[in-house]
Amino acid sequence: MRTVTPTPVPGDLSPELASVAAALEKLGKTRADCIRAAQAITYATPDPPPIAQWKSDLLAAGCNVRNDWLERVVVSYAAQDSLPRIDALHVHPAVKLLIRKEFKSFTSPSKQLILVGTDAFVTAIYVATLRRFPAGPIDWVVSGLPRSYFAKMPTTRVPGALWYALVHFGGLKPAFYVHLAYPPRNRSLVIEKEVRRAYYRMARSLILQPEMKGIMCSAWFHDPAALKDAPHLAALNEPYLQHGGRILGSVGEAREDSGFLKFNPERRKLYEEGKLRIHLTLAMWPRAAAIRWSEQHPDLD
Repeated sequence: MRTVTPTPVPGDLSPELASVAAALEKLGKTRADCIRAAQAITYATPDPPPIAQWKSDLLAAGCNVRNDWLERVVVSYAAQDSLPRIDALHVHPAVKLLIRKEFKSFTSPSKQLILVGTDAFVTAIYVATLRRFPAGPIDWVVSGLPRSYFAKMPTTRVPGALWYALVHFGGLKPAFYVHLAYPPRNRSLVIEKEVRRAYYRMARSLILQPEMKGIMCSAWFHDPAALKDAPHLAALNEPYLQHGGRILGSVGEAREDSGFLKFNPERRKLYEEGKLRIHLTLAMWPRAAAIRWSEQHPDLD
């Protein structure tokens, strides 16, 4: 009886992704090439990463690059490279567990696609290279408050916003900048305790990073007009309305694809009729207030 040698699996890759990794290696693209490409990707990079060309080359070579299999190989290699550094991160222990869980999710095909050229792919790259940190239904990156935001505000609000940012928040950067998580983690946004638990993990991580000014976000879900028919998102605003932070106002109109029209036919109808406009709204939570709140809620640990 003939013995069939199983396809070798590099690292923790599933057999499906391992076949793509092997084909990629035949093209002369190594694991190190994948890691370098991943580390070079940013949200601001206008040009498509080399992964897009690799995908075309694999297709031309007859490789069955289904959906996001190549992307997952690249992300998985980047995650494997980052794995030894997780323990040294200055973040809450639950965040480290979530990072490891995310890393594991990259290594097999999934219904949640991370296709090159999409925000979902860049987000996965950021997590894999330890530039974006999962806290639950929300994530954060280390960033700051762009000066351009003040030019986008109504002029009457600029002095107050600038005073708050410089005096109460302590400066424009660095800070934890909040983003909604991608599926499936964002499904727990409707569970208030899970949102609070995510903020708790962020606040406790601030203690370990004394250089951080606090937590901030500019998003449509901080616009009071968006919350009128979305009370399930109220917990996202609690730090800024009830626990020492502040919502500072509009920094421009939210884009149609920013998420406020999803799963809301009535809001879409009003938007398309020109009767509703939702604004990206700046919210800031100083570190002292966030840490003080976390000390009052050990139940969220």
